[in-house]
Amino acid sequence: ARHEDATMSTKFAEVAPRAGRGRGRGRGRRNHQEQQQKLFQEKVVASIPASAVFTQLQEFERRVDATLARKKAEVNEALKSAPRDPRTVRIYVYNTWKEANPAEGEDASWTLHVQGRVLAPHECADGTAGGDYDPETEPKFSEFVRSVEIRLDPASAPPPAADGAAPAEESDEPIRWESDKAPADAKPVDGFEVKRVGNTDRKAKILIAVKHKPERYKPKPELSRLLGLDLETRPRLIAALWQYCRLNDLLDKEDATLVALDDRLRSLFYKGSNGEKQSAKFVDLCEMMCAGCLDPAPPVELDYVVRTRGRKNPTHPDCYDLLVDVPGGDKAPHNFVEGIGRDAEIAALDAKIQAGIKKIEKHLQRRSYFLGFSHSPVDFINTVVAQQARDIAIVRNDGRKRRLAERRTEFYNKPWVDEAVMQYVTRQSKAGKI
Repeated sequence: ARHEDATMSTKFAEVAPRAGRGRGRGRGRRNHQEQQQKLFQEKVVASIPASAVFTQLQEFERRVDATLARKKAEVNEALKSAPRDPRTVRIYVYNTWKEANPAEGEDASWTLHVQGRVLAPHECADGTAGGDYDPETEPKFSEFVRSVEIRLDPASAPPPAADGAAPAEESDEPIRWESDKAPADAKPVDGFEVKRVGNTDRKAKILIAVKHKPERYKPKPELSRLLGLDLETRPRLIAALWQYCRLNDLLDKEDATLVALDDRLRSLFYKGSNGEKQSAKFVDLCEMMCAGCLDPAPPVELDYVVRTRGRKNPTHPDCYDLLVDVPGGDKAPHNFVEGIGRDAEIAALDAKIQAGIKKIEKHLQRRSYFLGFSHSPVDFINTVVAQQARDIAIVRNDGRKRRLAERRTEFYNKPWVDEAVMQYVTRQSKAGKI
């Protein structure tokens, strides 16, 4: 893809300042509401003791919901984004030149080439590919590039002619290519070319903005020293911040969403607090880190000298290796989902849920027992004694005849018992059994 001229474009983003008026009144109103809510909860617990258990169950349910939502987001992120494998892109920078041909009216010119290709997974240093490697199916160089900018050093420009005429060189304005401005139907290419008229050596600086997927960011120097990371994705930076808080025992034991601020975190996120800020929510720290402590990944800078004379044409290429992420196979998402299903944290929460349900059932039985006694103590005691008598008979393994014999005396005092006994005696005497 040949690019003759390009104009430099700049983008500006306006960020609305946060409102500061009325902040003190809003904070006082929130504190008053929190105090009123705390007093109300204390009164409810004093009047209804069972409400404390209900409040604990609500808090436990919120933690379970938060964990499930986080795991669901991880699964969705893994399924919607294709798995990517780290690969190496080798960049070649060289140039060709052409001498002037007055007979055909051609001026001397040179062409700068910036090309790249994805190396095979097991490619050797001599360029021999290992395993199955098909260059046609590999991604093109332009798929990993967001922009390419070439800056020619004005100091190396040819001097003006003796008669005061302008040199044959073209403008020294930066040449820039952006993937966002490329035509929608443009096909990916393996390299870029820039052609200029001239027969003098030129110094050039090549800036290549790499398109990382997922996007990578460069943390501020203080944050980089804190986390020990230089260029990473947002999820990995957040995970590193959580790991720092966990290893330094900064997590609140009662509320895992709160983080105690040490000197390094306070100087990084709360410089103007003068030591008054003692703790903060981890979510707030992540938002401040992503908003003010991360910069876009800087472009790769390559210095090159365009040669317009010599024995080799084209010149010997300068090679640079760049590590990128290339779409991989389809098994990684399924393995990720299976790993999520076997997560120990989910299993531990399930065990806590089962234990909580059993505890609720036991408390419900006790409540029913004492509630029945409070309504009618005499009937309740008689019912309990009768149930225990039947249970004792079952425990002693007594037969059915013995249990039938243990009837109440009121059964034999009914009016029809005398007539039934006379009929039974008459029937037995007629049969000769009496």
